[in-house]
Amino acid sequence: MKSPIITVLTKSFAWRFYKEHSGILIFFFVTVISYCFFIKTAGIYKKEESVFYHLMLMMTFLTSPAIMVAVFVLWIFYTVKSWQFIGQELKKNQFKFLYYSITSSSKAAQFFAWCYVQLMISLPLIGYWLFATILGLIYDSFLIPAITFVFILILICLSALVYLKFINQLERSNSNSVLLQLISGRKKNISTLFLYQLLNSGKLSFALTKLCSCLIIMGMINISTMALNDDRLPLIFILAIVTVHSFLIYQSNYFQENKLRLMRNLPIGRFQRFISFSMIWVLLTIPETLWLFSKFPLWTALYSVFTGLSIALLFNSLPLLTGLRIFRYLIWVFAFFVLLFYGLVCGGSDLIAFVCLTIAYLIFFNRYYKPPLLS
Repeated sequence: MKSPIITVLTKSFAWRFYKEHSGILIFFFVTVISYCFFIKTAGIYKKEESVFYHLMLMMTFLTSPAIMVAVFVLWIFYTVKSWQFIGQELKKNQFKFLYYSITSSSKAAQFFAWCYVQLMISLPLIGYWLFATILGLIYDSFLIPAITFVFILILICLSALVYLKFINQLERSNSNSVLLQLISGRKKNISTLFLYQLLNSGKLSFALTKLCSCLIIMGMINISTMALNDDRLPLIFILAIVTVHSFLIYQSNYFQENKLRLMRNLPIGRFQRFISFSMIWVLLTIPETLWLFSKFPLWTALYSVFTGLSIALLFNSLPLLTGLRIFRYLIWVFAFFVLLFYGLVCGGSDLIAFVCLTIAYLIFFNRYYKPPLLS
């Protein structure tokens, strides 16, 4: 028989979580089922081979180590989303009573109650594990189901500890975060303040961006195994990296316009303001830059880094044309991505960096001191 604590917490948070996120959960479920069971083979396989094809597709989806890592990353984001949801719900007045009722129980009872809540929230994860286990029993493949089970158990226990911390403090604040403790009292360059803001309150967008960068690097590694010797590959790679980081570039502009408006009144030259973003970009893309230098010749890597910086400066100047309207900004980014991609493919790799740098500076020089366009 479930304890009253478990009943209250489950009804208050687990079922509400599904109710709030039912749309996206149904979308992913229908997408996966449709892809794995109903995808057409375009005549490549005979009708009698179709069942075998779909079975092999499901086996790959459930037993491939690469797919397993990708699924684990998605589960981590799913779990963090549940943390954010419960943290926000606990702030509401209707759940204030929990701070004075649930906390009267022992820490062990609270921990097991929160474990049960997270277990209910993790039902989609458990369904995936059960499916993988059934196939593992049929085809004698037990390693990935076992790893998956341990990973789910770790996520549930870790989530319970997070919720236990939430419920046993009346007010949660970021003022005691490890990052703020490390950087307090240190001198900071005004150009890099956005990085502190990003690492303190923009961790999710930063993590998603770096995940996309990892996927691009994995794609480049697969391409390099084909022994393709094309000087345009590192430039296409850096174009993809800058495009992936375009949202962080937009956030940098948003941060400056909302938190650092005084910068326009400081006695700083226009060119110095223009290149100040370079420091942010270099620090943001250290992993990608190191990979470039490890994979390509020195001069090729240097020119690719310079090209990436030029494109990043161009994207950084676009909000001066579009204002802080994310949809218009992304349309411009997509348009430039298409133009630059075709420019690289058609042999314009020697000019693209200088063209982007020139356009970026012209936009910045003419629009920086016209703030009405930024609204």
